[in-house]
Amino acid sequence: MTSHFLKEQGAVMPVPEAFVSLVSAVSDIAVIVDGTGQVRDLIWNMETPRGFNPKTLIGHPMEDLVTEECRPKIRDMLDKAEADDRPKWREINHLIGGIDEFPMRYQAVPAGDATIFLGHEMQAIATLQSRLVEAQRALDEDYGRLRQLETRYRVLFQTSNEALVIAGGKRHKVQEVNAAAARLLTRDAEELNAKPLEELFRGEDQVMVQEVLDRVTSTGDSERFNAELAGTGVQIDCKISAFRAVESMMMLCSFSTSDRRNDDEPAIEEMLVGMVGRMPDAMVLTDEDGVILWCNEAFLGMSEVPMVAQARGEMLSRFMGRPGVDMDIIISNAREHGRLRAFTSLLVGTYGSETRVEVSVAALSDAGRPSIGFVIRDISRFDQIPARKPSPSSESVSDLMQLVGSVPLKELVRASTEEIEKMCIEAALKKTGNNRASAAEILGLSRQSLYVKLRRFGLLESGGR
Repeated sequence: MTSHFLKEQGAVMPVPEAFVSLVSAVSDIAVIVDGTGQVRDLIWNMETPRGFNPKTLIGHPMEDLVTEECRPKIRDMLDKAEADDRPKWREINHLIGGIDEFPMRYQAVPAGDATIFLGHEMQAIATLQSRLVEAQRALDEDYGRLRQLETRYRVLFQTSNEALVIAGGKRHKVQEVNAAAARLLTRDAEELNAKPLEELFRGEDQVMVQEVLDRVTSTGDSERFNAELAGTGVQIDCKISAFRAVESMMMLCSFSTSDRRNDDEPAIEEMLVGMVGRMPDAMVLTDEDGVILWCNEAFLGMSEVPMVAQARGEMLSRFMGRPGVDMDIIISNAREHGRLRAFTSLLVGTYGSETRVEVSVAALSDAGRPSIGFVIRDISRFDQIPARKPSPSSESVSDLMQLVGSVPLKELVRASTEEIEKMCIEAALKKTGNNRASAAEILGLSRQSLYVKLRRFGLLESGGR
């Protein structure tokens, strides 16, 4: 600035140039404030922001040039300078037009009746502090995500039913053991930590395990081997996979007990297949369209097919009931309800033999390949047991008998025919589970004709579909 002054006993004293040089050397800005708190002059020793003239600060109260929370600091600094107390550095945020907040670090020095605020620019430090705060916030977020990932890893690792061991370092020492592995090894996880991985196995297998570890380390490929655990005698299958954590190579070891079966103890699955194959009732497995995938010996006998291979790939409808009728009903019910119980049908053999059968069906949708299982029971032996033949109800017969002599025989026959027709429709509806479309197919009628007869006999209220 061109003029610098101090007040001394009411007079304006010019500031020596040596003093100005000294102030410029020790501060970025020097604000000269009189006893009333007004800015009388300043020394601006910084780069001037674009669009700002430092002269505009002269003549304003020093308190008006700072933010609201810094005004008590300015009053306190003025009071202590007037009391000639030892000055202290205070951080002040200026409010400068076009710059918003401008951080400074001031020290108030008394100079006669005036006070000189010697300041250092804090913009660079404020920028660094802002970056530090942002970096700290990002670090906190990353730390939170890391804690979440670690928690998920711990939960999955410890709750897994698969026995898992993590080893690392040049000696492949155990670093992590989950609960399933600790149970399999019959030792606490703390006892296993820092133990070389090969020492988990019996002495005879340790050289082989070490060779596997060396190969996995050098190639990075996973390997499997079978060995016996030390101290337990349990034979296990082990899979070792390598992965890199930061700068070290780690090993993930998955243990599972060897599934070795004795020759005289067939598997449960084999026992079930053998049992189903020898059942006296015919059993058939088809895909969802009714193509035979498997059948037992009883079905081969009933269908007069010599070999299973000859039946495989054939449509079950070739042997079951009337083509396009019974199988459509069975498959549609299996798809809709998942099962069908005791459906009466007719099984026709390759050479024309007919066997009355009762069919139970289950849809196997949980398997990887949707299929349908059939249990077919021969009920033809029940036909030989004398049974009361179905007949019209006693009321219907009585009504017809009372009409003899009063109406012609032709009309009596028509009435009895309608009664029998109604009974047949009711039986078809019952057999198809009240499915009118299937009932029409069984009766050899069109759906329109069946609806006409249902309306005529008052059977539309039965709620079929």
